Amino acid sequence: MRSTSLLSSLSLLASFLAASHAKGSFHESLKNHDNFITADGYGPERWGCSFRDTQVHESSSGTRITIGKDSDLKPYSCGELIYQEEDLAYGHYSIDMIASNVVGHVTAFFLIANGDTEIDVELTGLNNNIAWMNIWHDNKQNPVSVDLSFDTSEDWHTYSFEWRKNYVAWFIDGELVLNRTDIPTTKPWDTNYRLVINSWTQVNPEVNIEWAGQFEYPTDGQVPQAQFRNIRYRP
Repeated sequence: MRSTSLLSSLSLLASFLAASHAKGSFHESLKNHDNFITADGYGPERWGCSFRDTQVHESSSGTRITIGKDSDLKPYSCGELIYQEEDLAYGHYSIDMIASNVVGHVTAFFLIANGDTEIDVELTGLNNNIAWMNIWHDNKQNPVSVDLSFDTSEDWHTYSFEWRKNYVAWFIDGELVLNRTDIPTTKPWDTNYRLVINSWTQVNPEVNIEWAGQFEYPTDGQVPQAQFRNIRYRP
């Protein structure tokens, strides 16, 4: 009886911690960036671009992130928006996106706690008929590709994931496409999760080349871009 009581108490404590940590729901149209931080002047070493605020554009239909050539650190410039709210927790996260169709160009939506866990939806211009769902944990990637019945670069579609204590499930246009219970995630009260969108380029042929392809700037006058709107969170 005592062990059962202890387990019940621990379960109640965990529920209380989760509830006290949870943030309220939000819905951002992405027509403006009032509640976001625009990354500027840095970017991961392995990428072919660094973030510049000049590549992140507000519009009446949402946000466009373009690839440019105004980086003083890398061959190209790219963009990232970070939602200002910190310490995000279990719940349902979603966004509408139109991906780039340029090889080597990545369109991404993810929840991240640096050094702990990252939950991703990533679309690459190498193949616009698949989506990549990934969990980073313990410095390891665990990507799974999902075949699609549409081209991710042609129209708006809704990409979402539901993060719970014992699973992560991904949805596309409201349909469940993947459920993973085999990869742990760091508990939200043990770290600081932030919600991010970005668009970046892969130019190093030794890194992820079979996944994203090697980026080369189009010579036909096309400006590579990814589009985002309606970022949402429901605890």
